[in-house]
Amino acid sequence: MKREMTKRFFIACMIVFLITLGMVFYVMGVYITGRNVAELKDRAVFASAVLEHDGWETMKKIRSGGETRITIVDRDGKVLYDSVKRPEEMENHADREEIREAMQTGEGDSERYSETILRKTVNYAVRMRDGNIMRISMEQDTVWVLLVNMLNPIVIVVLLMVILSMVLASQFASKIMRPINRLDVENPDDRDIYDEMKPFVRRLIAQNQQIYRQMNELREEHRKQDTMRREFTANVSHELKTPLTSISGFAEIMRDGMVKPEDVPHFADNIYKESQRLMALVNDILKLSRLEDGEIHGSMSEVSLNEVCDEVVERLAIPANKAQVKLLAEGEEVRIRAIPGLVEEIVYNVCDNGIKYNHRGGFVKMTVGTIGDEAFVRIRDKGIGIPIEDQDRIFERFYRVNKSHSKEVGGTGLGLSIVKHGMALHQGRITLESWEGEGTVITLYFPMEEEEAPAPPVQEETPAP
Repeated sequence: MKREMTKRFFIACMIVFLITLGMVFYVMGVYITGRNVAELKDRAVFASAVLEHDGWETMKKIRSGGETRITIVDRDGKVLYDSVKRPEEMENHADREEIREAMQTGEGDSERYSETILRKTVNYAVRMRDGNIMRISMEQDTVWVLLVNMLNPIVIVVLLMVILSMVLASQFASKIMRPINRLDVENPDDRDIYDEMKPFVRRLIAQNQQIYRQMNELREEHRKQDTMRREFTANVSHELKTPLTSISGFAEIMRDGMVKPEDVPHFADNIYKESQRLMALVNDILKLSRLEDGEIHGSMSEVSLNEVCDEVVERLAIPANKAQVKLLAEGEEVRIRAIPGLVEEIVYNVCDNGIKYNHRGGFVKMTVGTIGDEAFVRIRDKGIGIPIEDQDRIFERFYRVNKSHSKEVGGTGLGLSIVKHGMALHQGRITLESWEGEGTVITLYFPMEEEEAPAPPVQEETPAP
């Protein structure tokens, strides 16, 4: 950055120097021209007075080729005398600017530039008493000629300016960069910095604070994920260990011949139930893993929530009758775009929990409807309810409110976690209301697609009679 600033300072210095040099030469040219015009005026007035006093014989004493040139023109612009050329060889001068002004006002001046000799001619004309015009001209060097004549000193001055500009640019850049180089990027402080740099430093402070917050959030998130991973591993190990231990124990007893022949069916039934529980647990773990990764078999299609609820009623009819819980569904016809199998699994898991954690003679009722741009399935049960302190955690994996009751009713502890991730996959939401000892209401909200406006009816043309 210092090198870039030095280069820019140097370029700025050189630009200012060149502009200043050009202005100096311009002012010098204007000054020299003005001085020459004043000098020519004095000479013209003096020469015209001598001519009027001594007559034309005086012109013969003026030699040609001097620094100044004298020309006398009559009222019509005809050249009567010239100190350099023969008058008869010269053209009419009535159109000359200085001649024309002298005829009108008594005096006039002009400048003319010659690209051939790179010189400028300064002219001054004065009207004499007899009406003739005397003009005195002088050749003057142009700015370019002055530059050529002063080339050596100009080169020396330019070199000195280049060196001085480089030194000053380097010093200025170092001075500007010094507080910036002292700035601690990780802990910036705007007290010892330029006022112009303070907004930048404050933005840097704000960005650092934001980065620190994000890093802390990431660390906290990582800590939570690590804790959840350890809990998940411990829970899975525990949940798998229980049925495996039972299966291993029953099998070992049967292997050692410690089971009476009439008790073999009982032990085989226990082994079958524990293996089924183990398979259900593995299936739920795989299903939850796919949901968390956003992978699920099936594609979006039109789903009738009423038909889903009727199917759940049919699937849970036997467990509901066994638990002496009434299961019913009602509501208006509502269709959404969703994954049919997953929606049924979501409603099934909520209702299954409602049956398991219910009282004998209780009920689980599903109500289908719409509100705004959402469709909903409200599942209400007259069960044991959920304590307030547990309501925020029931959708966590393997979380059970009443562990003793959960062991009696069975289950994998992953049903509501599957519900949460399934609703997230459908961009839906869940609400929970529960009163301990009175029951629970879980409402599943699904987004509804806007229906396209029906096309206007085509009017058929009536055939002419």
